[in-house]
Amino acid sequence: MSSSRTKAGKRSPNLDTVYSINPDGSRNFLQVAEVKGRWTTRRYIMFYALILVYLLAPWITIGGHPMILIDLPRRAAYLMGATFTNQDFHLFFFVLIGVGIGLFVATTLFGRIWCGFACPQTVFMEGVYRPLERFIEGRRIERMRRNKQGGAGKWVRKVIKHALFLFLSWNLAIAFMCYFIPTRELLHEVPFFKGNMTALVWSLFWTGLLYFDYSWFREQTCLIICPYGRLQSTLVDYDTIIIGYDEKRGEPRHKGVQEGGDCIDCRRCVDVCPTGIDIRNGLQMECIGCTNCIDACDDIMDKIGKPRGLIRFDSSRGFETGKSRLLRPRFFIYGALILAMAGLFVVRATHRDNFQVTVMRSRGLPFSFEGDKIRNLYTMHLQNKSSEHRVYFLSTEPGALSGKEGLEFIIPQPRIDLDPLADVPLTAFAEMPRKSYDLPEDFHFTVTDSASGEVQKIKVRFRGP
Repeated sequence: MSSSRTKAGKRSPNLDTVYSINPDGSRNFLQVAEVKGRWTTRRYIMFYALILVYLLAPWITIGGHPMILIDLPRRAAYLMGATFTNQDFHLFFFVLIGVGIGLFVATTLFGRIWCGFACPQTVFMEGVYRPLERFIEGRRIERMRRNKQGGAGKWVRKVIKHALFLFLSWNLAIAFMCYFIPTRELLHEVPFFKGNMTALVWSLFWTGLLYFDYSWFREQTCLIICPYGRLQSTLVDYDTIIIGYDEKRGEPRHKGVQEGGDCIDCRRCVDVCPTGIDIRNGLQMECIGCTNCIDACDDIMDKIGKPRGLIRFDSSRGFETGKSRLLRPRFFIYGALILAMAGLFVVRATHRDNFQVTVMRSRGLPFSFEGDKIRNLYTMHLQNKSSEHRVYFLSTEPGALSGKEGLEFIIPQPRIDLDPLADVPLTAFAEMPRKSYDLPEDFHFTVTDSASGEVQKIKVRFRGP
């Protein structure tokens, strides 16, 4: 039944409109019913495991640094004991592409399982805010009755709920900021961030954004803002495992148990849907794969003595023929791409240099005259990419510009002490008499790490008139 209204005249979800938006453009605020079952239990285990990781990751130290920290002022990042600088930003390309292809694989195999089980929007909405709302305002029927009747009891509960929502949003915002500011530094500044206006503004911004999202915008984030649902049509195929309604078994719907199909049109699957769809209308962009409808329908089937699985995980092929095909060519193609991206990332990440030297373009002319001599100025930039204090030595490569009579190299600072992740500009000069110069010629400076013995050569060119 895909009509927009039921027999009683009540509006019903359909394929032509978004149920959470009324025909006049106003908001139809969904009152999602509570549900229990095997899939709900699995989701909550996943939710709280992810929340625990989210809260604890900045506190866990590996190698003297947080497990995950993006240090924007120092242009560095720490990940699982490894240190990355701005010079390693290209590695983010492999991570980004790998995550994107991973989502493609997951969607190809199991539809929007990411949205239903691991997306932060779902994790915090269904794992934290919605249960708190039920605890304060009661079950769905109680909330709807109290909202309709009004009175002091309604407003007291709502004030308490929104006060707790604000407090939760503030704490989640602070937890997010711990990924950018070391936790022990941040704790000394909370809650007023005295002397750190930037941190104060960001804490208020994220608190406001989270509160707005989880207290009012809610499912509209998935329906309007998130583009992932719109990719579903290109990623899902005939063999993708999705949440669906077994139309062959359920139709024709009938309120009685003895007549018609197994669906008794109780609308329980609609009441528990967090995006307000009717799964019986088929796969829809608004479905986030949360499995609420599966547990709700299974519960009803148990009560009326029918077998479970009227709404279940299966492929379109499975619903039509009873047979599913999980592994197919695109799975192996996506899998090969993920392995390639992961391999490239590991190779690049494990073969990074502990320091980096780059030649900077000097201001003015490439050479100058000092009496009868030609002088070239070379400006370099040295960055310590390790998390330890290091000593480096700058010199010229043996045999540089050999055969040039009167050649002289001037290095004002041959020894360089650098703190972890610090950087410093370096200068060096090369001089030779005019009579010794004939054509531009390349040579190398060398920078040596005294701790590891690692040497980097910097190619430069001596120029003249």
